[in-house]
Amino acid sequence: MTLYFEQASIIAAVVCSLIVAGLLKGTIGVGMPVVALPLLSLFIDVKSAAMLLSMPLVFSNLPQALEGGKTGRCLMQLMPVFLGMIPGLFLGVRVLLAVDANVARIIAGLVLMGVGGITLLAPKLQLQSRLVLPTGITFGFFGGILGGIAAMSGPLVFIFLLAKGLRGTAFTKEASLFLVVSSGLLAILLTASRQFSWLDVSVSTAATLPVVLGMYVGQHMRDKIAPETFRKLVLIAVIAAGAELVRHGLLG
Repeated sequence: MTLYFEQASIIAAVVCSLIVAGLLKGTIGVGMPVVALPLLSLFIDVKSAAMLLSMPLVFSNLPQALEGGKTGRCLMQLMPVFLGMIPGLFLGVRVLLAVDANVARIIAGLVLMGVGGITLLAPKLQLQSRLVLPTGITFGFFGGILGGIAAMSGPLVFIFLLAKGLRGTAFTKEASLFLVVSSGLLAILLTASRQFSWLDVSVSTAATLPVVLGMYVGQHMRDKIAPETFRKLVLIAVIAAGAELVRHGLLG
């Protein structure tokens, strides 16, 4: 009976974590895994959290990725990022599957702190056209590594897209399309690793529902909260969550 209660409590905590992450995405448009990973890691291991987030990342970003048409042209514009992301993701997944759970916590925590700090403090960068290809490959590669280790391929790539001068719907479309492709590939790589199965893919797909619920509520809150204020508060919370993950990993 106690075991059943503990399992039910973990499931409830995971569902609540996914709703909170969806709430963030609905409110500011991005950032779902950045909040979901530290929350989920309090209740399940980092590897399972990365697998659980893979399909919600695909499905929650698909409508925005297809919005407005010209998806083929958008894919071509993202090609430098994909060229770097694919080998980076392979490397990141190998690291995730090979390391101890506490080491994975520490890596994920440092990633969160680093990405949160960079995003919070980053100046408004503007890339010259001749630097788009090498910068895209570089950011894609390191984004892929972070995607494999912590299901967070997006934040570094978002900085690149902003530096390219993208804003508004153009930014949202390219960012969402990147997340659909990278998260789909992450799910395939994790399933092929034999540490996860198609049952895990099914559970991950079901996890999309609480994320969508949170997004629905968040979209209705969007007009009531100053986006820049909310973004800064979230990033500060992300850095704190990363520090907590590192502490758990060191004490574990």
